[in-house]
Amino acid sequence: MVLAIPAAAILFHRALSGPEGFAATAALLDSWLAWPILVLLLWSLLHHWLAGIRHLVLDAGVGLERRVARHTARVAVIMAPALVVVLVALGGFRA
Repeated sequence: MVLAIPAAAILFHRALSGPEGFAATAALLDSWLAWPILVLLLWSLLHHWLAGIRHLVLDAGVGLERRVARHTARVAVIMAPALVVVLVALGGFRA
């Protein structure tokens, strides 16, 4: 995710440079090579978000038992790719 920040900044700058830059950036993001990269980035963001929610709940003192903690960890690991599939199926990304 950290490595995506400079790339996103460069693409954002290029898209705002004018109509030609916007068209070039849109074409790049619509390419077949960008699609798996964007899906992987989406997966990493969703996993990070779910794990963060899990840790906030753990910090509140809920689910500290080993069995419950392992279960919630598995749920976070399983839910991230499931949410990616749902978002892609709903049309969040197009190939």
